[in-house]
Amino acid sequence: MSVDEKSDVRPAGDGSEAIPGLSEELKAATLSWCKEILARRLEGGEGRPEGPEFRGMRGGVFVTLKKNGELRGCIGRFDFASLLADSIYEMVVAAAFEDPRFPPLAKSELPGVDVTVSILSEPKPLASLDDVVIGRDGLYLVHPWGRGVLLPVVAVERGWSPLEFAQNTCVKAGLGKDSWKDPKARLMVFTAPAFSTDPDDN
Repeated sequence: MSVDEKSDVRPAGDGSEAIPGLSEELKAATLSWCKEILARRLEGGEGRPEGPEFRGMRGGVFVTLKKNGELRGCIGRFDFASLLADSIYEMVVAAAFEDPRFPPLAKSELPGVDVTVSILSEPKPLASLDDVVIGRDGLYLVHPWGRGVLLPVVAVERGWSPLEFAQNTCVKAGLGKDSWKDPKARLMVFTAPAFSTDPDDN
């Protein structure tokens, strides 16, 4: 997963919380548009296919691609000035073709690829790990020597406690696991309700 920039575990949802301004119809149209974006790219077409109407909405976005249940690409950005349509389009393309951990998506793979779109809230400073709710919150670490972000679903899938979640966010940033304690570090929390072409992820 890349970014453009108490010890109890309290389950709190599966990422399917209501997203302000996005109806179920708009979510479905968005996912269809994402697959159309990928299909056009893979077929060598140019330009951006016409997408759903987001009515000027703006927000940060992560797009995750999975193939047969395994991660195939994940790119996002905390850019709350960009139009939501632009962010989704750019992150779909980036997740498929620019994630350095994977080769570019091939045309033969597309039928088996599921797309998940996560709409981000603006990160807020985290006062204490006691405030982290596993399943609802993602973590974003900003440190002079690196940045790391993990979506809420990662902690659920790995069965992490809030402390383990913070430590692994540090590792994701390429830092020591206790770097979140550094006075120069900023550990922030955000939500990322998601919708997916995979019914098991909704």
